[in-house]
Amino acid sequence: MSDNAPWPLIAKYLAGECSPEEKLTIEWWLEEIDNRILFEEIKAAWERQSEPDIAFSAERGLGKLHTKISEAAEDPAEPFERPVKLIKISSWLAAAGILLLIGFSYLFFNQNTGTGKTDRTAYLEKTSGQDEVISFSLPDGSKVWLNENSKIGFPKEFSGEYREVLIEGEAFFEVVPNPRKPFIVRSNKVSTRVLGTSFNVKAYRYQQTASVSVATGKVEVSKEIGADEPIRITQLTPRQELVINTQKDETYIDIVSTYDIGAWRREQLVFRNNTYTEVIVRLEKEFGVKIDLQNKSLSNCRVMASFNEGAVLNDVLKLLSISNSFRYDIKENQVTILGGVCR
Repeated sequence: MSDNAPWPLIAKYLAGECSPEEKLTIEWWLEEIDNRILFEEIKAAWERQSEPDIAFSAERGLGKLHTKISEAAEDPAEPFERPVKLIKISSWLAAAGILLLIGFSYLFFNQNTGTGKTDRTAYLEKTSGQDEVISFSLPDGSKVWLNENSKIGFPKEFSGEYREVLIEGEAFFEVVPNPRKPFIVRSNKVSTRVLGTSFNVKAYRYQQTASVSVATGKVEVSKEIGADEPIRITQLTPRQELVINTQKDETYIDIVSTYDIGAWRREQLVFRNNTYTEVIVRLEKEFGVKIDLQNKSLSNCRVMASFNEGAVLNDVLKLLSISNSFRYDIKENQVTILGGVCR
């Protein structure tokens, strides 16, 4: 459990007592998948408030939480210093008291001392590294492929009303059908809801755009707006891709090839409306070369092309040069692209 967690704000957020500024602070904090996993565990304790077998010491928990609150108010290095200082200590304790009455202090004390019961919701996390694609099965048997530099969090068991996972990066899902328990993927302010289908979600935190593309079945895509109900954007069917600019709140739907959806799983070169800047980065990584694009006007030119597994660099450049009328020269690990026009 993170010492940087804004405990007073979490208490107010779950109690529905946050000001707009405090709510925004929590939403920023929740954009980190590790923070979201922690929040889901706390929320699960909140929702289990009526269970009779959860025993805790309110006095002990209140003391620990009060210590955290005091440290947050006094420590100038606290990341949430400005919003936290807007809350009076009495308000913190009132909201914290609500959580203590439903078992939050039990969860908090358990994590810090390692004593007591351990029946809280268990979340698992898998991460892929640079140039690494991993695949595995979720507790319900659904299959996941995780693209490079991506992360997923999910409960050890899908015991609630939904099968919910959290991702940061890119993942392809083949979901086991279960009409009574919808499958929800939450990612970068966007949620994707399905019953049983295969689809791709791309939502890297450092990119302005996120996308959802459907290979089979149907999915419903919504915007995540704080703690309120998600706002439905659209429903997608096979070969449709929704692209979302999460900063400008802009969306559009494109038609894509089913074969191209999640093509990164097959280690093939597929470019679909990528810029030459993006193409060059991929080719350099794929073939271990450095590429010098001398005509910078081609940088933002879009590329639509796909290559079979095992394609060599010369074949790729030959096809691209025909499309954009450029010349190229390969000398050992150095490639120079000359001339060209953007069509």
